[in-house]
Amino acid sequence: MFESLENSAFSQWVLGSDSLLAYPTILTAHTVGLGLVVGTALIFNLRVLGFGAEIAIANMRSLVRIFWVGFAINLTSGLILFAAEATKRVPQTVFYIKLALIAAAIVLTLRIRTAPEDGRGDSGSVRLLAGVALLLWAGAIVAGRLMAYL
Repeated sequence: MFESLENSAFSQWVLGSDSLLAYPTILTAHTVGLGLVVGTALIFNLRVLGFGAEIAIANMRSLVRIFWVGFAINLTSGLILFAAEATKRVPQTVFYIKLALIAAAIVLTLRIRTAPEDGRGDSGSVRLLAGVALLLWAGAIVAGRLMAYL
């Protein structure tokens, strides 16, 4: 199944075309999506950790729209990149580690976003979650980069 996916005309075009609309654009879109997802998560989690305390956390919750736009870009471009090299990605343990880190980071980020604020703006447990979420995002980025070399 993965071989037929990788050998499809579309996947062959993505990897083999000289067009800038093929692999370069898809990889660039994946990078832009990564910037939107991790950038908004970074801003929000750093605020929960106490940076930019003059900004109310409630005012930052609107960042979630940017987060989901980035996620949609990454999901789409990631599926295309996976299809183009499916037989290389399926056996890679680091690929599954990347997916698990992303899933865990999204769950934590959404949990933090919906946590009620106390009088100080955030609780110790929410701050711990924010720190862990940042580590998970960093791990996902590292795992993604390692996929090219392993």
